Amino acid sequence: MPGQLIRLFLADGKADGIKTVEISNRTIFATMFPRPLYPQYKLRNEYPRPGVYILSGQDENGNPKIYIGQGDPVGKRLYDHFGKKDFWTDAIVFTSKDDYLTKTQIQYLEAKLIAKAKESGGAELDNIQDNPQPPNISEVDEAEVSEFLESIYLLMNALGYNFFVPVLDEIPVESSDIIFEATKKNSPVLGKMMIKNGKYVLLKGSTAVKNVVPSANNWVRGNRDFLIEKGVLVDKGDVLELTAEASFNSPSGAAVVILGSSVNGLRAWKCNSRALAEIERDNNADGE
Repeated sequence: MPGQLIRLFLADGKADGIKTVEISNRTIFATMFPRPLYPQYKLRNEYPRPGVYILSGQDENGNPKIYIGQGDPVGKRLYDHFGKKDFWTDAIVFTSKDDYLTKTQIQYLEAKLIAKAKESGGAELDNIQDNPQPPNISEVDEAEVSEFLESIYLLMNALGYNFFVPVLDEIPVESSDIIFEATKKNSPVLGKMMIKNGKYVLLKGSTAVKNVVPSANNWVRGNRDFLIEKGVLVDKGDVLELTAEASFNSPSGAAVVILGSSVNGLRAWKCNSRALAEIERDNNADGE
């Protein structure tokens, strides 16, 4: 894949202020700002444009939560969420540099983004309607909007937001991959994991405990329930078995699926009796 030039601009010169993001030779224009800076955002040129947006924050347990919407003008739509949605702390708004986005196109983008977020399982969706049907658009419009959609995914991933990165994916195991294992004392459970492309990937065939511990928090339960609902963590008698690869942003996220309780993944995953934490420390040590 050829390189992409992404331009990040600090509009007020502050790292925690309003930012704009563009991709060279593409029409997409993203504006990011924390909730308290909405009054400053109202003064910007992109405020009255049509577009789609993502409100991001956390639920009461600290897990990622998002709301996806669209508006024409998009800025006015954001105002409607004050006093109605308390969870969000940051907004990411996507408009076009040439102002050419129609009402039908932004409705199409909204529906596709919601479907992708639901499929990925990277965050809790606050949308009441979590399965909207995209409107019918022409072949030309679909080609144009599909490129805009891919630009959104590219920017979100580049900026460290994993809301649209699929948990389930076909990731081949290569001979050079280091395989880590997680086990539970007096149990047939055996989880296998590799680290690839910055992700912690649970391998197909891994087995997990059937039930979480009574004290398990919503994050532990949520990671497992998502895989169970997708039909890839299935009952195999004394254990549950993973029937596809699943990737996570942390070793703990992968470990809780296997062990059914809060756990330090850096300690739980081992290779040749050495914990992941120890292997990381040795690999990152400065040479003499």
